[in-house]
Amino acid sequence: MSLLLNDRVWVMLSDVAKRGVYPLHASRLGIFRVPIELTARSEISTVMNSLKSSGFKVDTYADRIYATYKWSENGVNPVTEKELSADLDITVEIVTGEVVDIIYQIKPIESFGDVYWIKNYRQKADANAKMIIDTVIWNSKICDKLIAYYQKTQKLSMDDAIIKIDEMTPLKRNPTVRTATAPQTLPQDQIPSNASVPTPQPTLGVASASSGSGNTSISLTGTGTSYTKVEGPIDQSFKSKRQIVGQFQGINVWGPIDPPGQLGIWGTEVCVDFDICVADGACIEACPVNVYEWLDTPGHPASDKKPFMIREKDCIFCMACENVCPPQCVKIFTK
Repeated sequence: MSLLLNDRVWVMLSDVAKRGVYPLHASRLGIFRVPIELTARSEISTVMNSLKSSGFKVDTYADRIYATYKWSENGVNPVTEKELSADLDITVEIVTGEVVDIIYQIKPIESFGDVYWIKNYRQKADANAKMIIDTVIWNSKICDKLIAYYQKTQKLSMDDAIIKIDEMTPLKRNPTVRTATAPQTLPQDQIPSNASVPTPQPTLGVASASSGSGNTSISLTGTGTSYTKVEGPIDQSFKSKRQIVGQFQGINVWGPIDPPGQLGIWGTEVCVDFDICVADGACIEACPVNVYEWLDTPGHPASDKKPFMIREKDCIFCMACENVCPPQCVKIFTK
């Protein structure tokens, strides 16, 4: 936890806490707490590289990352009518750990010298700090983790999670286009002003960027609408009774299927009977390694979304998801 937080401000837990500005010894302080874990050295390095690519000066110390943005102000001396210029900067501190705190403190204008002629310094510094924060959240590994967090805690699809974060970060600089495959960086743009700037809409997909590519021969749409909800539990001997009829993002699908009303059983080691699943989300919340993410299945009689085992290979066979599933539609086959 940053010393800047020690007995001086309230820790704001809202998604929009960064919009607030708080008094601190003639300066102002903004805080944004991101409910994700960032502790691995490799992930911290990835965040730093993302910020460098966005054009910020980046430093690190212990568990902190410092991103600094510099800009220039120009004016005219009202007495001598000579042109004046001053170089200003604002630094955002990213405190890594089990949660991530993003903090900025606006320095008094006097720290830059005798620059009394600068207008609206605090508003500009505040806007630039928020621009750094929006860029940090959207362009780095933090966004990937936040997408997974919203999928798990709010039962959002990947599409909705991306849209939610996109709306939270209107001032992001050089926004990365987030797709179902690898992200791409847009051409260099100008630093946004105090007002929000339009940003490209992300290209949305079903599977997350971390899932990788895989064969897809199964469609979620079709003419199979004459079905009703199937009661559990899952048939644990289904592998001897059913056949694999195709794949979705590299995950095996066991028939029969007749989309959208009949979807069969999905997975090889982490198996879910989609025709029984009611999308209560217990398996997603219980999984310690984020094997699942929500998959939209509109038109299915049991539920319009399912827990998709896109990271099936990450399963540690703890059986947590199988044990907490209310309709008993999950079966884990241990190696």
